[in-house]
Amino acid sequence: MPESPIAVGKALQRIDSVDKVTGSAKYAADIKQENMLHAKLLRSPHAHAKVKRIDTSAAEKLAGVRAFATIFDVPKVIEYWFSLRTEEKKKQMFLRDNLVRFIGDPVVAVAADDQATADKALSLIKVEYEPLKALHDPYTAMAEKNIKIHSRGNVAFKANKVYGDIHEGFKNADIIIDNTYRTSKQKHAALEPFGTCIAHYQSNGKLTVHSSTQLPHWSRHYLAGALELPLNKVRVIKPHTGGSFGGRCGLIHGLEVMCSWLSRQTGRPVRMSFTRDEDFMATESRHPMNIKMKTGATRDGILIANEVEIVSDVGGYGTHYIGVIADCLSTGVGLYKIPNYSFTGTAVFTNKSPGGALRGYGNPQMNFAQESQIDIIAEKLRMDPLDLRLKNYRKLGEIDPVLDQEILSNGLQECLEKGAASSGWKQKRRQLPIKGAKKRGIGLSIMLHGTGAGKALPDPAAATVMINADGSVNLVTAAADEGQGNRTVLAQIASETLGIDFDKISVSETDTETTPLDCGTHGSRQAYGGGLAVRAAATEAREKLLAYASNKLGVNEDQLRIKDGAIFETTNSENIILISDLMRQIQIEDMSVCEQVIGSATGVAPAMPGYYGAIFAEVEVDIETGEVKVLKLTSAFDVGRAINPDLVEGQITGGAVMGMGFALTEDLLVQDGHILNSSFTDYRLLRTCDAPEIVPIIVESNEPTGPYGAKGIGEGCMVNVASALSNAIWHATGVRLADLPMTPESILLELAKDEMT
Repeated sequence: MPESPIAVGKALQRIDSVDKVTGSAKYAADIKQENMLHAKLLRSPHAHAKVKRIDTSAAEKLAGVRAFATIFDVPKVIEYWFSLRTEEKKKQMFLRDNLVRFIGDPVVAVAADDQATADKALSLIKVEYEPLKALHDPYTAMAEKNIKIHSRGNVAFKANKVYGDIHEGFKNADIIIDNTYRTSKQKHAALEPFGTCIAHYQSNGKLTVHSSTQLPHWSRHYLAGALELPLNKVRVIKPHTGGSFGGRCGLIHGLEVMCSWLSRQTGRPVRMSFTRDEDFMATESRHPMNIKMKTGATRDGILIANEVEIVSDVGGYGTHYIGVIADCLSTGVGLYKIPNYSFTGTAVFTNKSPGGALRGYGNPQMNFAQESQIDIIAEKLRMDPLDLRLKNYRKLGEIDPVLDQEILSNGLQECLEKGAASSGWKQKRRQLPIKGAKKRGIGLSIMLHGTGAGKALPDPAAATVMINADGSVNLVTAAADEGQGNRTVLAQIASETLGIDFDKISVSETDTETTPLDCGTHGSRQAYGGGLAVRAAATEAREKLLAYASNKLGVNEDQLRIKDGAIFETTNSENIILISDLMRQIQIEDMSVCEQVIGSATGVAPAMPGYYGAIFAEVEVDIETGEVKVLKLTSAFDVGRAINPDLVEGQITGGAVMGMGFALTEDLLVQDGHILNSSFTDYRLLRTCDAPEIVPIIVESNEPTGPYGAKGIGEGCMVNVASALSNAIWHATGVRLADLPMTPESILLELAKDEMT
């Protein structure tokens, strides 16, 4: 009979919960240092211009002003860790020029004794600009030959990929659906604004930076490269973080490098903190996309051709545009076994605030288009949308053509079955239309998302496990926790592997000086990639522990078990030794040994397994006002194995609400380069009263490459909310919306069009 798990699969309390609920957790804004200076940025009022001259002479005379850093001095980090692979590519990461490329682009940073003096100094700085033609639309930017936002042109990246014969596929199709979809410029809108950093360049030439980055070790690389320092002279410490959702995947534009530059000039700690307005105006957001999609199917519901053309608006700088386009490809092609598939993705620079990584990483945009197409095909064929998906999704044992790897776990069918049963799918799809203005409908959509980036990017993880003299354990990892609880999950994996109670595991601070290389928290990777490293390190420590116990107890290691803080012989439970006694003996008492049991592991994950989900959305639409009320979301997700079910359910619930915002309300409105809604007053986030009943359903498919069968969840749970809601709105009203967000105005407009026809 298998042993009961010690920690894995249990809803254990988060290791940071007490600190957070008592207010003792320190965030970046809480950090104060002796003799600290305060920095502010002067930002460009132009969407596109050359900076001709900067005059700081008046500001220099202001008492308390200590240093300046300008666009002429400080390089910008404009790529991501993919470019760290070679010295040649690394050089492309850092740009030093005199161009500003969006309203809010940093021009000058000033450091002063206090915030008020820094603000006053900014008002005294004079900047001479040569305005250039601004390109706000990606199609205009592609057509423009004379105005180049970057020296290489306005097309940042273009991908073309063809599987099968697309022309033959459409030739054999009985039904062809051709539409264009548009998605919005969504903001991360984390509770803690993006943009707080404390940099201290010390007299010994060492730079220490406190920053809420998701990627501490890669951020260390970026800072070392930008400031031309060796890696051992750069230390990045990550405090507690109030949410990221991808927006801290690296350095914040104009923040850490400017801060560090000012600290090097002054030899004093320098703190910079963006306002909420600066966060909305000048940090990254989701890439808006135009997606043309043409889909062909046979009359019996077999998908045989799909042609996709994406134009992605990168903004003035793009850090993650290649990865985002690649994710559109992999998640789109990977989900359905469509034999003939043509994909073109073009990322285009415009003079708007930068696009970057945001939860889902291109998949929400792609999924909205593709899952809308699937529902339209089901409607034309008079087929249940659930049955159409079951007929065409890529199943267990098949080969993902993009990643060229076998699908080793796939719980999508179970997600659909459990979600349909819980939501009452079949009954509600057949219900008669409700009389009156308020119409009800139910829609569904499915999704695939990759775990980590082991096949696409440098994606290392590492961990060290140290067993102490009293039997307690220190887990050393650079895994960055953005609020989702992944460090708790890693402690649970260590506990399970060692056979030592969870309460005896402590987890290190996230500090590049004391932790081994980890590529950070992104791509739903920590439970999987970080978990594999922790399991391997804990396994090594366990083997050493059992070897010592074998000598003490006089039996072979394979005859020993660990339970309740003790090691004992399986056939003779009286032959036993407490781990604390054993550790004290070998570390302290036996002076011929004096050894601590340590296990270490480092490397990349063996795969990039897909995880799957199905969302069933129920809505009520008022056809007189266009208002959409979401009544219920049933979200079923295959996570491989839920290491901590409460944390998984928390992700599913949070992702559902974030996906609703993407679907219905969220859009950074840009007019001539100006963002019009740069605050929580005007940027319409959902409130508690807007959240419907959310039913999280966990499906466990057991990923064989993952730690205890686990794979990802964090990003995917918001990916297909918008498509499910769109399909539900159609079921309620007969209106098919192709633009996000789906506002009351857009619904009324489409209803009016239907009446006219």
